[in-house]
Amino acid sequence: MANSQYQKLINSTQILRELKSGPKSRNYLVKNLNLQPSTVTYTLKRLKDFNLVLDSKNISIDNHKKGRKSTEIILNKEAGVVFGVDLLVDEFKIIISYIDGSFFTQIEEVFNDIIITAEKGSKERFFQCIRYVLSTIEAKCCNTKILGGCISLAAIVDFDGLTLIRSLTHAITNVSVEEIIKSKNYPVYLENDANCAAIKYRNNNLDSYLYSLVRTYYNHKLPDGVPVLGVGMGVVINGQLYRGWQSKAGEFVNFVYQEGKQNQQLEIDNDELMQLNNNQASLKHFIDNYVNKLLYTNALLNPRTIYLGGDSEIWNANILKSISKIFPDKTTDDIINNFCFTFLEDSENDIAYGASHLMLDFLFHMPYLNSTINTWEQNDSPLLIGI
Repeated sequence: MANSQYQKLINSTQILRELKSGPKSRNYLVKNLNLQPSTVTYTLKRLKDFNLVLDSKNISIDNHKKGRKSTEIILNKEAGVVFGVDLLVDEFKIIISYIDGSFFTQIEEVFNDIIITAEKGSKERFFQCIRYVLSTIEAKCCNTKILGGCISLAAIVDFDGLTLIRSLTHAITNVSVEEIIKSKNYPVYLENDANCAAIKYRNNNLDSYLYSLVRTYYNHKLPDGVPVLGVGMGVVINGQLYRGWQSKAGEFVNFVYQEGKQNQQLEIDNDELMQLNNNQASLKHFIDNYVNKLLYTNALLNPRTIYLGGDSEIWNANILKSISKIFPDKTTDDIINNFCFTFLEDSENDIAYGASHLMLDFLFHMPYLNSTINTWEQNDSPLLIGI
């Protein structure tokens, strides 16, 4: 890529990223991006030609000159939508958002065995599920341009965003979805569910925090031998997902339960996990082990907070009780403040929303010149094609 073209992409992306947070005046863009007025004018014209930005009806406050008033610039949300998918074994949830992050629509559905015919635990069924989800999204957005989407699932996903390395709930390993999506005119990537949920809560580009996701599968027809409960953690450092050297960051607290075998990190087996809802001793056993892992992780990484989401919401009181036994001199407020826990009350849609936020990150990421880093964020954003 020629340097002049690369600079045009940089200028366009900087302006789009500023507008993502709300309307901005031309003068604001000049001052905050340290660009020449002529550069801002030229870049905005190009962005308007591609229907990515519009003049708003708001009059800018900081750009009045000689009695002339100037309107602010906004993203044109009609330029397209992105989607986030929470893909489970028996059901899925979709959040579709405009490019400015505002809500477009939501879809929830249980897979129909008449349509999804392949056996659970097979690659064929996984492909059928993805094809069905994408066709559902396309039908809902028939008159709206789809700019891309992220499919989240309980799995270890490779950096390329196209290869599922391992998923216990889907019972598949080393499966690429590239063949499915290459015919689409929009990008689709896979991501771990805890990672997606975590991104929803990012405050700024310097934010560092964790998201602990507990998911139970009592009402799902899982493949034989698959654990009924999983715990994963999304790690965000300085505003970026930390995926680790082999895409396994957070797996040190992804408790894998399978009949007391296979990387079990708590002293509790799948039979006992089945009793959590009706056996207080089993529940206490699980909570105590879970809390010990959280406290260790908090001490190790010193995050702003640890969000407790998913099914852990129903155990918030038990979690506090377990911590208070370890620190009997602490009040409940002390525990929450000193150990940085944030007890969520409505995290049901965190994963799908977070997945859509990740795709928005991709649309607005800074272009890379001659990058050799193999992550899906380094690919060209469809917003920038042709600009």
